[in-house]
Parts: sequence; C-alpha cells; structure tokens
Amino acid sequence: MNINEINRLRTEIDSIDREIFNKFIKRKEITDLVISYKNKLNLSIYDKQREIEIKSKLKDEFSHLINPIFIDNILNEILLYSKKDFLERNFQNINNIIDLINIKPFIIAGPCTVESREQINEIASDLNKLGIRILRGGAFKPRTSPFSFQGLEDEGLKYLKDAAEKNNMFVITEFTDSRQLDELYDYADIIQIGSKNMFSYGFLKQIGKATSKDRKPVLIKRSFNATLNEFLLAAQYITNLGNPNVILCLRGIRTFEQIDSKMRFTPDLASILELKDITNLKIIFDPSHACGDSKYVIPTAIAAINLGSDGVMLETHSSPETAISDGKQSIKPEELTKLIDYINHNY
Repeated sequence: MNINEINRLRTEIDSIDREIFNKFIKRKEITDLVISYKNKLNLSIYDKQREIEIKSKLKDEFSHLINPIFIDNILNEILLYSKKDFLERNFQNINNIIDLINIKPFIIAGPCTVESREQINEIASDLNKLGIRILRGGAFKPRTSPFSFQGLEDEGLKYLKDAAEKNNMFVITEFTDSRQLDELYDYADIIQIGSKNMFSYGFLKQIGKATSKDRKPVLIKRSFNATLNEFLLAAQYITNLGNPNVILCLRGIRTFEQIDSKMRFTPDLASILELKDITNLKIIFDPSHACGDSKYVIPTAIAAINLGSDGVMLETHSSPETAISDGKQSIKPEELTKLIDYINHNY
C-alpha cells in the first residue's frame, strides 16, 4: 500500500459522493413531480404510510449491513429534503397567518357544515369580497346523536381547501381523531379542537407533537362545562410540546340561565378580561354558539371586541333557513358589514 493507492481510493470516494448527491437531486426532481400531481388532484402532500413502507423495505434489505437506526436517520433527512420546497412554502403560509392575527381584531367566518362544493364556493367568494381571510367550515361533525349528519368528511375538507385557495383565504377546520391529523394535516392552515375534545388529553398530545415542527396555529374551544384553569391546561398540552401558536376560543358556558333563557349558552364575555390578565395566548369569541340566535350575534361580537377579544368566529351561510345544521345562529355574509366597519373604524 502506498500514497498513490490512497489517492486512487480517495478519487473513487469523491466519485461516489458526487453520484450520491446527483441521486439526491434526481430523487427530489421526481418527488417534486409527485407533489405537483397531488396538488392538482387535491391529495394530501404527506403520506405517512408510504414513508413507513420506504423505511421498512430498506431496513429489511440492508439491516444486516447497516444499523437500522442509522438507516432511519438517513431516510429522515432524505424525506425531509424531498419535501423542502413544500415545507418552506408551508412555513411562509403559517407566518402569514400569524401576521394576520397580530395586526388587529380578525374575523373567522364560514358555515357550520360544508354541505357541497357549490355551497362552500359561494360562501367563500362572498366572504372574500368583504375582505375576510380565514374561512371556517366543518367537514367532520362530532354530533351528540349518531343519527345526525356527520359531515362530508374527507371530501368536504377538500371542497373547503379548494374554495379557500380560489379566494386567497386560509382554512380553519376541526379534526376529531388521529387519522385525520395524519392524513389530512396540510388541508388545514389552522387546526381546530372542538369543545367536545378539549378534555381529550391523548389527542391534545398528538396535535401538540404534530404541530411542534411547523408551529401551525391550533384553536381550542372551551368546553361549556370547563373552568378557565382547565381551559388553560388543555392549551398547555400543545404549548409544552413546542408550539406557542395556540388560540383560545370562548363559545359560551352552561349555567342555570338555560332553564328559561332564549340563548343557547351563557356568553362568557367577562372571561376575556380574566384570560387577558393571566395568559399571552390569543383569545377570540364565538358569538354564534354562545348565543344560538342570529339576531344576537353581531352585537355580541362587537361587545367581545370591546372587551379585548383578539378576534371573533362566526357562522355564516348564504341561506340560513336551509342550512343542514345551526341555521338559526348563522348570519348571511353581508350582515358582517356592520362588524367589519366597526373594527376598521376603531382599530
């Protein structure tokens, strides 16, 4: 063995290194094509099962030569690099949302339920003309009765995302289980945790872990029977795992007033003041669920803004009288004008 042989081997190593990086580049070109096709077909960019299969196959083939942990680490970097451009756009998207909710009181609007492609497209278009940037809509509806309409599920979420993209809006929607979180993650710009799931601590941990990487905003609705301390502790399941972008949504609580009150719940407006004293998290109010009657929605929304709410979430529908769910508490998009004018005049 002499120095010439060492140099020859080094030259061979250099050649292999260049080949590896050329393969990386070629792989990314192919995955970019896959991602572009998925976007056109409204398919999720992430495919957790596919990534598991890639790792399993390579471990089966090479684990007798290479430590499986090392194989995992290499593939994690390769898979991350393959999604690099998409992730960068996603981070920018999240930054745009954070900027939006930091400027002045913001409005989230849209129907309780995505009923059809035509319905959500019409509502999104009307809201966009009013300057609303965050579109809400239920695809998965956790109803008290199993006989009630449960939502259009995956198809409804794709309709919602498509309508938002056509109208330069962000999507907020409720996820109710880990399957949706894994397979449909990139369809939501803000993930909503409904009041029924506020106490689902295992699910809160899963959401905290999933959003810790990109810090995608998470909105948690207060359960109608939760104390403020329980509400804040639910939020900490998210923040403790590394995502500080949690929005607290008050939506009315159940009290003795429901014995004879015309309102669906007791609007917990004073809680805005108390929460502002004890947390730096964004706090918004949902007057639609708190009141349960459209005639109270706008006045209560303005009251919430006056008390320091960072925003409001309202249910809007082009034809409330024909809505599949929550028609009584839904307002028409044009009824938002008074609220928008109030915010623009005062903030």
